[in-house]
Order: sequence, then C-alpha cells, then structure tokens
Amino acid sequence: MTMAMQHSAVDTTAWSDLSGRWFFAWRMAAACEDALREVHVALGRQQNPDRLMALEKVSSLLRRELMRWVRRGEALDMIVDHLPEQAD
Repeated sequence: MTMAMQHSAVDTTAWSDLSGRWFFAWRMAAACEDALREVHVALGRQQNPDRLMALEKVSSLLRRELMRWVRRGEALDMIVDHLPEQAD
C-alpha cells in the first residue's frame, strides 16, 4: 500500500512539473512575441540610425528567444500528448 501511494505521488509531482514547464514555455514564447511586436512598431517609427541599429539587435535576440521557447513548448507538447492517463 505504501509503494502504491508513493508511486502515485511521484506521478502527480511529475505531471505537475511537466504541466508547469509546458505553461511557462508557451507563456515565455507569447511574451517574446509581444515584445517583438513592440520592437517592430518602434523600428518603423525610428529616425535615429544608432537607435535603429540597437532595435535591430534587440529584434534579432527576441526572434532567437522566441524560437527557443517555441521549440521547447513543442517538445513538451509531444511529451504531454503521450502521457498515460492518470487513474484517480
């Protein structure tokens, strides 16, 4: 009986951890997307060449981060899709 309860607690903890990671990855991707949108609006209005170059660097970094979080979210999606059903 103790083994069954301990196994169930580990499964619940693993599921909670995976669910939290999945949510965080997609929230970070959404945050990067929002920031990238704001940077591109600022790029369109910028007249100063130095600031324009700085915004282009920020845009590049945000694009890279967005792709990293999307890849992580997609990888977690595949794991979540193949998890066994939890018995309550």
